[in-house]
Amino acid sequence: MTRFLPALLALLSLPTVGSAAPATAAALTPRLHAGDSFGNVFSRTIALQAPGFDEAVRRVSGTATYRVVDAAATPPRLRIDYRYDGRPAGSGAVALPDEGATNCFDGKCAPNTDASGLAYNPLLWGRPPATLRVGQHWTVDIDAPWELGPAGRQTVTVVAFDPASHTVSLEREGSGNGPWLGDAPQVTLTRGERSYTVARQAGRAHWHGRTTFRDGIVLSDELVSERPVTLSSAELGRIDGVERQYILLNATPRVETR
Repeated sequence: MTRFLPALLALLSLPTVGSAAPATAAALTPRLHAGDSFGNVFSRTIALQAPGFDEAVRRVSGTATYRVVDAAATPPRLRIDYRYDGRPAGSGAVALPDEGATNCFDGKCAPNTDASGLAYNPLLWGRPPATLRVGQHWTVDIDAPWELGPAGRQTVTVVAFDPASHTVSLEREGSGNGPWLGDAPQVTLTRGERSYTVARQAGRAHWHGRTTFRDGIVLSDELVSERPVTLSSAELGRIDGVERQYILLNATPRVETR
C-alpha cells in the first residue's frame, strides 16, 4: 500500500479566477483577492481486509493554510503553509494554471489527480456548467488513475443549491477498472507475529461522495472508494479481499484581511 500520504498538491487545487465567469456559476468560481487567507483540515484512511489476516489500516491527517499573494497574476499566485501530523511542517509557492486542472508547487507542475483539495478541480469534476439547478447532472470521463480511483467514468449531480450565498452541494459517483494512482504490485499481510508479501490485483472500483462549495472553495468533502482485490503468493495461494480508502476535508474559518 504505497502512496499512503495524500500528495501535497491535493491541497493546492484552486481554479484560476476570471472576472468574466457567469454569475450563475459563482458557487464554483473562486473569488480571490490579494491577502485573502484560507485553510482546511484533512484526513485520509486506507484499509485492507483479507479473511484470516489482520486488517491493515493506515491513516494520515493535517492542516493547511493558504494566502493569496497575487490574485491578478495569470495564473494567481499563492503561498501554502502545511503540516502533516508527525512530519515536519512545510511551505511553498503555488501557481494554479488550467483553472485548477494543473498544480504547480515551487515551480514543479503536475496534473491535479488528488481526490480533494481547497477548491473545485475540473480534472475530476468536469468543467462547471454556466447555470446550476438541483437535480442537474453531468458525466466526467477520468482518463488516468487518480488518488482514490482508477481511470473511469463519474456522474456529478447537484443535490443542493443556494444562489444567494453562492453555495452548492455536489454528489459524485463513479467506477472504473485498473490501478489507483501509486498502487504497488505487492502488499504485506500479517497474521500474529508473521508477515507475508503477496501480489495484488485490483478489481473494479466504485466511489461515492458529496462535496459542498461556496464561491468555489470546499466547505466540506467526503469520499469513499472501494474495490475487491485478489491477493496471491506461492505459499498462501489465492485470497479474495476488499480494499477501501476515504478522505475527509473541512474548511477552517476564512480570514479576511483586505
